[in-house]
Amino acid sequence: MIRLGNITRYNSILASGRTVFGPSVSMLTRGYAKKPAQTGDITQVPVKNIGVMADFYIPPKFLSCPVTSWHKLIFRRLGLFVVNTYSIVKFKRETTSGLHFNEWKDNAIDLYVKTNKIFAAACCKKPSERAAYLKSQLEDISGVEVIKSLVERAGSFPQNSKLKWELDSVVGNPKVVSFNALPDANNNTAYVQFVMKVTTKQNVTVTLTQNTQESEKAVTDYLVYSFDPWTKQMYLVGTLFESDHIRKVTPDDNFTNPKYMLAFSKSCGDIYRSNPKVKKIDAKKD
Repeated sequence: MIRLGNITRYNSILASGRTVFGPSVSMLTRGYAKKPAQTGDITQVPVKNIGVMADFYIPPKFLSCPVTSWHKLIFRRLGLFVVNTYSIVKFKRETTSGLHFNEWKDNAIDLYVKTNKIFAAACCKKPSERAAYLKSQLEDISGVEVIKSLVERAGSFPQNSKLKWELDSVVGNPKVVSFNALPDANNNTAYVQFVMKVTTKQNVTVTLTQNTQESEKAVTDYLVYSFDPWTKQMYLVGTLFESDHIRKVTPDDNFTNPKYMLAFSKSCGDIYRSNPKVKKIDAKKD
């Protein structure tokens, strides 16, 4: 979970108007109004505008890490369990919606599938029509930064080409690996941001002029969602990757820098980007 100070800084940036399109549900409708909303209050920000708040800790696979680090990884998993438990207890105490993980995971998968299908459909349209199509179709599905990144990627897809995306199956049971209650100015739970690990088998078909390539592969994603427990609105706002064996559970000090936080949120909104950590490892091997 993010330190409260970091969230307050991020709230101030969002509420400044740089990423806010309009007011959200008032605190009175949330049922816990103690005082008027303050500047920087996260409740002033539409939930779809709340991008990935931090580089949440995602436990790496033991076999991908040095054996000498395994004892530290065990303690970090315990630390993550404590952090998640704290947020869950806080959420249950301060909201009336209750915990509905199975329902949330089903909705999350649905948003993920719709996002991919809409992007593929947009790439099949004329270049001049793609941006408007994505913005209209993803308005109630994906976060602002995800939509921006997909518009940019669709714009570079070759004209007169076709892209088809199909979900063959979900492998195993999706798992919420990080659960974070986001507080308002009164330190009451306003929103939730969670990370869900899901492995899927996908079929992608790309047709360029007369050449058609079809591929089927298993993909593991760590999908990040912003969720309003009061209105039940949920949006896919980005993706993360497994943490390395060196970092601690808490995000590093860079997240006290507003510019860094915004740049990170924008980067995470590109759900089709490659893992930068893998790139660094490959570069060292070369």
